[in-house]
Amino acid sequence: MPFRVDNPLAARLLADPEMAVALKPFMAGPASVKDLALAQGLSLQRAHYRVGLLMRAGLLRPAGIRPRRGRPVRLYRAVDTDFRIPRELVPEGVLRALEGARSWQEEWARALEAHDPGYGAVLRVFLNEEGLLEFGGEAEPDLLAEDFPPLVNLWSAGLHLRREEAKALQRELLALYHRYAALSPARKEEGQARYLVHLGLAPAPQ
Repeated sequence: MPFRVDNPLAARLLADPEMAVALKPFMAGPASVKDLALAQGLSLQRAHYRVGLLMRAGLLRPAGIRPRRGRPVRLYRAVDTDFRIPRELVPEGVLRALEGARSWQEEWARALEAHDPGYGAVLRVFLNEEGLLEFGGEAEPDLLAEDFPPLVNLWSAGLHLRREEAKALQRELLALYHRYAALSPARKEEGQARYLVHLGLAPAPQ
């Protein structure tokens, strides 16, 4: 049965993507502060701070120790892997940012700006080869060029599909995401980088 959150601090942390993702290593099993730091590329100081907050909020519990030479390592575990938060416990500003994916959008924009410092200077609205209206930058880069980073930002003004076609697209998008999500390990490995992914599909208002 999902864990029902009744603690305002826990609600605020779970609604904050940066803090909620810190719970992930501890959902998979007992983990240490260092495990969190390695999994998410954090300093030990920042990892200690996040673990302390999660403990105060009642989202982590002690899970024993890991023996080693010298001082043993404390382990922690998430109290659950599924949480239900009453909306009234989430601050309105946090809720709006979460529902609008504001934090992810800002991080995506920073990533693109790092690759192309001129990004966003001009808005381009154009009809693409498929006859769909697109919004983007002044120049359309060669997205598939080897020297172009794995970045995609595509918003279409609308696909015209029958319901069964839209359901097929929905299934394919989710299957593709889960296929690559399965490659993501519990901890960060050499040569890996974290990527932001956004999938969206909805019937347009009539």
